[in-house]
Amino acid sequence: MNSKSDHDVGSLPAWAQRSLVMQIFAQARALGGEARIVGGAVRDWLAGYPVGDIDMAVNLPIETVASHLLACDMRVVETGLKHGTITLYDNDDQIELTQTRVDLETDGRHAIVAHDQDWARDAARRDFTINAIYLDSSGGIFDPLDGRADLQAGRLRFAGDAGLRVQEDALRMIRYCRFLPRFAATGLDQQAQTALREHASLCTALSGERIANEMRQIMVGGRLKDVIGLMQDTKIDQAALGRSLDPSRLANDDEIGSMIAGLGANIDLAWLVNLAVAMPSGSAALLAKRLRLSRAEERCLTRLDLGLGTEDMTMLSGARWRQSAYYLGDMAALLFAVQSWRNGHALDASRLAELTLWAPPRNPICGADLLSHGVDNGPGLGQMLKDAERRWVTSNFTLGKVALLEWLFGN
Repeated sequence: MNSKSDHDVGSLPAWAQRSLVMQIFAQARALGGEARIVGGAVRDWLAGYPVGDIDMAVNLPIETVASHLLACDMRVVETGLKHGTITLYDNDDQIELTQTRVDLETDGRHAIVAHDQDWARDAARRDFTINAIYLDSSGGIFDPLDGRADLQAGRLRFAGDAGLRVQEDALRMIRYCRFLPRFAATGLDQQAQTALREHASLCTALSGERIANEMRQIMVGGRLKDVIGLMQDTKIDQAALGRSLDPSRLANDDEIGSMIAGLGANIDLAWLVNLAVAMPSGSAALLAKRLRLSRAEERCLTRLDLGLGTEDMTMLSGARWRQSAYYLGDMAALLFAVQSWRNGHALDASRLAELTLWAPPRNPICGADLLSHGVDNGPGLGQMLKDAERRWVTSNFTLGKVALLEWLFGN
């Protein structure tokens, strides 16, 4: 079957028959044009992966399309009109719709674009061949760059000249690293590797937010040692982050998978665990600023950077783990993973799960208990509460209120 054919027709898959998708197909036809699904949704469907967000393209000027859709009472948000993009909403569904286009000027971060109704020229300006596959309203596939063949062969190639593609948008180099585990089973494309090495310095001009969005996925995306190794070899890490990452310190995929699965409600912070392991000690402040992390992420990375001392790590690994976990709070499991790998040890997945699931008991002593025994409300009361809490924790949380009060007033 010719993968380049405009007439490679099949039935439209169920995931593509969402109401909003069908509305866009219909309204594009009403304007005398055509809309197609393109990018990650088509790629993942053909590769056998679950389909997530849907992006679409239309071979009409986006201003014309936006005005028409607004007149049809569709909800339109001009998220990137000067770049040829709008976002459409229908209840809980949303789709990014972009005009077919060519780049007039690029600076490594942003492009000045113009409408071009030619689908092949639109494909040629995309990042990778596997992201330049289109699905039309009848289920037909348009694949001018042989992206399906690359998917089937496990090849990850830039669309056209790799050097030009990364100069148009330097983020494409980091995206290549992110896509590597899933779509490059046959190994690195040599043209891509050369482009990454020659143009890595362009990553210094990228915004922290764009880099962080990629790193959040890279650091939990599989084959992490290979990916970080590529970033280190090409010096993308130094250019993008301001620090060189060390792949040799990272755990294998199985252990990282166990860590991610064992973090429970803290799963969104798993990427920071791997970042803390790979980054040089003392890098938290610089990386938090460069990546423009949220306050919660910055606090987490800062604490992970400090790591655990020998006593805390010994306690977390032994029978008295609850006593150390009590003081470490929600950070206990994250710190346990980081310090295990920094120490060159395999991660104890069962202990990680215990740390994640454990709910600390409530301190049986409070200020009112001491006030009722005649203790003045002042610094002394606070110190007595701390002493009682320490005694309670040391007892492995076995002492009750009566025993603790007896201990306090007996001292």
